[in-house]
Amino acid sequence: MVSGCGLAALVTQIAQLWVLAVAAPAAGALAEGDSAYAAARALAGGDSAYARASLALARSRYATALSAAPDSFPALWRLARAESEMAEDATGAEQKQLIASAELHARAAISVAPDSAAGHEWLAVVLGRKALHEGPKARLAMAREIKTEVDRALELNPSSARAWHVRGRWNRELASLNLMERLAANTVLGGVPKGASMENAVRDLERAVALDPGFINHHLELGRTYLQLHRTEEARRELTRAASLTPGASPRDARYQQEARELLARLPAPPAPR
Repeated sequence: MVSGCGLAALVTQIAQLWVLAVAAPAAGALAEGDSAYAAARALAGGDSAYARASLALARSRYATALSAAPDSFPALWRLARAESEMAEDATGAEQKQLIASAELHARAAISVAPDSAAGHEWLAVVLGRKALHEGPKARLAMAREIKTEVDRALELNPSSARAWHVRGRWNRELASLNLMERLAANTVLGGVPKGASMENAVRDLERAVALDPGFINHHLELGRTYLQLHRTEEARRELTRAASLTPGASPRDARYQQEARELLARLPAPPAPR
């Protein structure tokens, strides 16, 4: 099993090899001064920084890549990803600015490559995070676009674990609306969107886990969903997995594992074996 540091080094090495592949097409190697070469190097540097959880540096490198190659789809969706992740730890005006910039870059990625899944996937992620900081009516108004974008991402790439994760959380959030929120949904959306249910939330998150079992947050959110359904032992299983997996797949793994441990500590003791 590769350690967190080993994984970062491996990603860096792969990224460097990828740069050489991109920067040396069959027509001959590009000169170091060429914009395509500069963009490829910056993207590789951003990917390396992202793997080390250095989100601000990753954002800077991706911005450099975009400056070197305007309308670069790889740079645009990666910028949306980095800014969306950074917004999770930010507050106030900084958080709003990061989310707005992430949304702008995700929408630009879709404009550049409308039939590529990553743009739709990350726009759904960004809008979902944005909705968490809005009032009930604004959140509900955004729900339809989030579902449209995540469904499009899955249509283009049914193997996207992250898109299944987003749709699972979409189902859970809407299925968990209280009475006042459901009344607001009647006003804003004409009712709770059809198909939103806890059963579908479990199904979608289980699909995310099956596609990417090493991603800590899939287990964490599936565990939360089981908790809401009072399926305590299944929740314990998923939270235990979240807490015990080797971090490194996401720059937010340490936070996810801490949340999993906190939830586990609040669970009743498991039944004694018979």
